[in-house]
Amino acid sequence: MKTIKRILPFAIVLLMVLSLVGCNQTNSQNADSAQTADIFETFPDFEGKDFDGNDVDQTLFAENDVTVLNFWFNGCSACVNEMPGLEKFNEKLREKGAEIVGVNVQIAQDEEALEEAKEILSKQGVTYKNIYITGGDDAEKYVGNIFSFPTTILVDKSGKIIGNQIVGAIDGEKRMQAILDVIDDIKAGKENARTINTTNSSEQEIAKLMEQENDFFNKHPDPWNKVFAQVQKDNVQDGAADYATFLRTQIENIKDSLTAEELKILNDDVKQIEEIEKKIAALKK
Repeated sequence: MKTIKRILPFAIVLLMVLSLVGCNQTNSQNADSAQTADIFETFPDFEGKDFDGNDVDQTLFAENDVTVLNFWFNGCSACVNEMPGLEKFNEKLREKGAEIVGVNVQIAQDEEALEEAKEILSKQGVTYKNIYITGGDDAEKYVGNIFSFPTTILVDKSGKIIGNQIVGAIDGEKRMQAILDVIDDIKAGKENARTINTTNSSEQEIAKLMEQENDFFNKHPDPWNKVFAQVQKDNVQDGAADYATFLRTQIENIKDSLTAEELKILNDDVKQIEEIEKKIAALKK
């Protein structure tokens, strides 16, 4: 069994694990992560690689009138499932001077994760460009503030972020047409391009609750790092257990490597996370 490695800053890996569980409970992730990422009006400067090993940076935005950045990672089934649709959608985008660029948030410097990602793209018939970010503090901060996957943003040729994040799969004609309409506005030089409304009040409340969960991990990073360093990805993808049960199982698997104090901290955190999960479940009904 493969494991999720700590290949990114802890907070980002944690968000990936949260989304791994959620990706298999629904077809897309619906929490609104835009609240914490919308402080950026322009996509931050970054260094990275495409999947062929070529260097990339923020200058790639100048290649199109609009670049559609689609954030994903290997273990997210919703991300993978939308890829064939994105491939077809990309044909329409190119006709308008736009293009999809996938951004894998898992790879960083992990060669095994890169090969796995390449295999996923091949199986899904993906030909649009995919990249991964290797440097740029603000860019990493932006990615760290994405709470749900897949998430998509639109960026114009100057690097300006257009509208809000699009949270969840782009798997419907209505959402695709909304993106095309925004691109038409940008190409027409309209200062106030149409925005894509993708959230509601319950989704915003879910986002706040998820941030509360993340606070526990950030408050006690050392023991939680030990837990998530050993997460079995195949088990996460099953999506059979609720999140609190999943966490307890992971803690149980490594309890021999924990001190008594660490074990108490983790169990206390999980109890509070379980209560938060109940609130999230109620909001999803």
